[in-house]
Amino acid sequence: MRNQSILKKLLALAVCMAVLLAGPVPYGVAALADSDYSDELADLNSQYDELKKKQDAVQQQINQASNDKAAALAKKRNLNNQISLTQQQISVLEEKIAVLEENIAEKEEEIAELEEKIAQSYNQYKQRLAALYRAGNPTALGVVLGAANFSDFLMQSEMLKRMADHDQTLLDGLAANKEELEEKRAELNSEKEEQDASKAEVESLKNQLNNQLSKTNTQIHNITALEAELQADKAAFQAKMAAIQAEIDDIYSQIQSSGDYVGGQLAWPVPGFRTITSEFGWRFGGSDYHTGFDISGSGVNGKSIVAANSGTVVYVKYGTSGYGRYLIVDHGGGYTTLYAHCSEIMVEVGEYVSRGQAIAKVGSTGWSTGPHLHFEVRVNGVAKNPRSYYSV
Repeated sequence: MRNQSILKKLLALAVCMAVLLAGPVPYGVAALADSDYSDELADLNSQYDELKKKQDAVQQQINQASNDKAAALAKKRNLNNQISLTQQQISVLEEKIAVLEENIAEKEEEIAELEEKIAQSYNQYKQRLAALYRAGNPTALGVVLGAANFSDFLMQSEMLKRMADHDQTLLDGLAANKEELEEKRAELNSEKEEQDASKAEVESLKNQLNNQLSKTNTQIHNITALEAELQADKAAFQAKMAAIQAEIDDIYSQIQSSGDYVGGQLAWPVPGFRTITSEFGWRFGGSDYHTGFDISGSGVNGKSIVAANSGTVVYVKYGTSGYGRYLIVDHGGGYTTLYAHCSEIMVEVGEYVSRGQAIAKVGSTGWSTGPHLHFEVRVNGVAKNPRSYYSV
């Protein structure tokens, strides 16, 4: 019986040793690039706040108009700016939602890993307790009285110390894992709330955008208003036009058309809208020379503008005066097309576009009296009548 008791204790001791040699389950997960994530989120929040300030400033301009007529004019001129800002706000928020979604997925994975580590540590601790129970849970007094000799006493004392240290390490690890788990769960809940709030804001902005767009459905380029502006102050009007053309001429002087002309017929730049509100050439009794033609129509605002022919985008400008937002596409052999007053530009400089590809959206940015596309065809920088390239 004594031999069996000794064997039982030796087996239990072996279990303890196995647990000790296995070591405590590592706790904590590798920290991700939290600082990079925080910086990206902060940058997106900053962008959104800046756009909100601009949106408020545009609304303030409308509100401060002195009378009903001035308010209507201010609203019309600023509506496209509001639309553009709303679109940018939506874009920033959607990017923020994507960043949050990615981080939420990572947090959920980290939480799952922590829960697994806690379970492993807890199971290991239970094995230790079971091993101690089977070994008779030796005490300091038991070690002294039960030691066969001094060497045996030292060995058993060292074993007790190692087991106590191991137990404390396990408990410390469990506590740390538990604390980290609660922190990550709190972070996860906070990010989910922020994501939900951003999604709700996106829906609100989309409704706002639809409302803004609906207000432009009946607006078209008002050439009569443009002529009235000329008559009110001819010198100022002509000075504006001269400044615009000087800017365009300077840009074209720097454009180097590459390769041969791609050839083929030009695609109509605004599918579904054929109304030309202002022709190429002299207008307003010879007071102004129009270097392209203007395409407009009810509901044109926000509609797609397509590349008239294949080529490379050689210039993009996000301006608020003159031609507003516009771009130039090189078709080779000195042939280029220009698309102005866009509400949105969907391509970048250096990008190759195909004939009929959507490259922008109709707007009323810059010096404009309503949503339309100002479209130009130039050969070696010289403006040509676009009608020469169409059967319109």
